[in-house]
Amino acid sequence: MGKSSENRQSRSDTVRTRAWFLDWLPAVIALGLLSVISELGLFGSADSAKLFWSLLNLVPGLWIVGAVIRSLRRADEYQRRCQLEALAIGFGVLIMAIYTVGLLQAAGVGDLRQLVQISFLASILVWIAALLFKTPRTR
Repeated sequence: MGKSSENRQSRSDTVRTRAWFLDWLPAVIALGLLSVISELGLFGSADSAKLFWSLLNLVPGLWIVGAVIRSLRRADEYQRRCQLEALAIGFGVLIMAIYTVGLLQAAGVGDLRQLVQISFLASILVWIAALLFKTPRTR
């Protein structure tokens, strides 16, 4: 037997899903490769080569921002609303986490670089979790 009617997607949904993967996959792979390269000790100095490698991390970050914008533009009204709500939740977590990092730094607790990275990753994970929580209701 074929797929049930619940599992079928329209052609536009299939195209939108494929475009989403084509937007995100290269950016995530590039971010992963740069994370592996960072273990080689190329980051974190005023040396021009190390500065180049450090700023190179902005490229996949900007790529992800572009993927988010393209994803929002492709979404219908309800999907766009869900995506924007999830982004707002993730942004709120990031603001509170960075505020907490500032308080911890004022008290001399923790390493700034680690705390900022943890804040960044936590906000992204909350954004993804909020999006996953909201999207099953739309299916």
